[in-house]
Amino acid sequence: MVSLIREAKLNSKITQRIRRYTNRALEILNINNKIVTIIFCNKSMITGINEKYFNKPFPTNVISFPLNEDKHLGEIYICVEVAKEEAKEWGVSLFFEIMYLIIHGLLHLIGYDHVNNKEEERIMEEKEIFLVERLKLKKWRENDS
Repeated sequence: MVSLIREAKLNSKITQRIRRYTNRALEILNINNKIVTIIFCNKSMITGINEKYFNKPFPTNVISFPLNEDKHLGEIYICVEVAKEEAKEWGVSLFFEIMYLIIHGLLHLIGYDHVNNKEEERIMEEKEIFLVERLKLKKWRENDS
C-alpha cells in the first residue's frame, strides 16, 4: 500500500496514477501488506536530507530510507523539481521520470544497491528495466506537467 505526501507541487492527476502504478509495482515485487511512504519534496528539503544523512550538500532526485518495521517498508523522497529537470533533459514525461525514481527507490528498500559495486549496479538496472516493461510505462511526453 502506498502513502503519498505532497510537500512539493504536483497535480492530483499524476499522484493518482503514481499510487496505482506503485501499488502494481509492489505486487510485481511480491511486497504484500507493507506500507511505502512517498514524499514529494522540493530542492531545499531534499538538499537538507542529502546533507544530513549522506554529507552531500546538494539536491538529488531520489533518496530512500528502509524502515523494515512490521507494516512499513520505508520512505522514498522524490524531488519534484529535479525530476522535472531530468524529464526535460531525457525527453520523457514527468510521470515516467517519477515512476522510474520510485522503482529505483523501491529496489533500494528491498535491499538492492548500486554504490561501489558494478555487478549489483547491473542487477539493479536489469530489475528497473524489468519493472518498467511489466508496468508498461511509456516514456514519451504526456500532458502531465
